[in-house]
Amino acid sequence: MTVSAAVRSTARRVVTHLVNSASDVVGDDILGRWVRRRVLCAAGATIPASSSFHGGTHFSRPAHLRVGEGCFVNRRCYFDLDGVVTLEDDVVIGHGVTIVTSTHELGPSTRRAGAVTPRPVTVRRGAWLGANATVLPGVTVGAGAVVAAGAVVTDDVTPDTLVAGVPARAVRRLAPPGADAAARARWREEQVG
Repeated sequence: MTVSAAVRSTARRVVTHLVNSASDVVGDDILGRWVRRRVLCAAGATIPASSSFHGGTHFSRPAHLRVGEGCFVNRRCYFDLDGVVTLEDDVVIGHGVTIVTSTHELGPSTRRAGAVTPRPVTVRRGAWLGANATVLPGVTVGAGAVVAAGAVVTDDVTPDTLVAGVPARAVRRLAPPGADAAARARWREEQVG
């Protein structure tokens, strides 16, 4: 590693440490959320003013975070950002959610965890990740989908689907977006019958 690469790597680690420290120190009131967003943006994240992050959330590489309008991330989440994480508009993330973007190539028997490979994670518009859910590398959570609390998502989630379990499996389809009360009732009857 050259001297300039080592300096850049050290600078990135220092900035990440400062971002994570600020996340723990500032409160969850409007000022704290504003400070947290500004610090993340200064570290390279893309977060509009309409989206907010509560405290205690950690980010390995904030520059790989892309957030849409109206998103909400609750307390004590972890974003492994070796690959890009994209949260589209109106995504809600519950307490303690982990999003992982790095995986390992399978190595020889002397060390099975081989080279690190980043794989992006995308959470589409309007999706909701329940408390303590884990989303693994390369997954796309479909628009309007719900990931139940504690689920471990290893494969893509179909839009407007509730998934639960370890590993997460489809539990049921959810009413399509924009359906009025009568349309939702008809839809429920079709799903049951």
